[in-house]
Amino acid sequence: MNISIIMAGGVGNRFGAGIPKQYCKLKGRPVIDYVIDAVNDSKLTDAVVVVADPDFVYMSPMLASSGFTFANNGKERLDSLKSAFDKICEVYPDCERIIIMDAVAPFVTGKLIDDYLRKLDDNDAVITCQKITGALGNYDFDPLDREKYYMTQSPEAFRFRTLLPYFTTTFPSQELAWQMPRETKKYLNFDFKENLKLTYDFQLREAELMLDERKKNG
Repeated sequence: MNISIIMAGGVGNRFGAGIPKQYCKLKGRPVIDYVIDAVNDSKLTDAVVVVADPDFVYMSPMLASSGFTFANNGKERLDSLKSAFDKICEVYPDCERIIIMDAVAPFVTGKLIDDYLRKLDDNDAVITCQKITGALGNYDFDPLDREKYYMTQSPEAFRFRTLLPYFTTTFPSQELAWQMPRETKKYLNFDFKENLKLTYDFQLREAELMLDERKKNG
């Protein structure tokens, strides 16, 4: 059984809106609706778990009427993931694979979801990565080689039963794959370059332009 998890519990303090940014409008639709489109288009997703503050779900009528399974958000991201994992163990004990997406990263597609789930045939984890294109610095001003580092993003996919025994909310990094044993097989995907995650309000305009370009290119 394959489960798509949508992380929609953030409050978006840096975004500066009066509501959580996943419910702000992008071309007339809540941002989260684009992620819902993707999971609905996925041919390999068997069920969807949404981690959200129940007080805001109504702001996306599409989400409120989706029939998805909901888990309450936690204080931090790892706490919210624990809530999702607990809900999966309770409701979907046959879950074998999961893919985790952010509600504020609207450029995921059903095709990408299915690609990540298929890659779990040969891997324990699939991680979205981006090359670091600028100079890499640190507060000690030590020289660093950016080629030795990369940024990680959602979506990320896992063999659920391989990840679960090692998962802890006290891990010092939000990157789940690093909680798994070093010998587990991890696939690093650098091909999802248009993966914009909305952090600041001005990025809504950038997302609009990207959606226009996607529509133009089919």
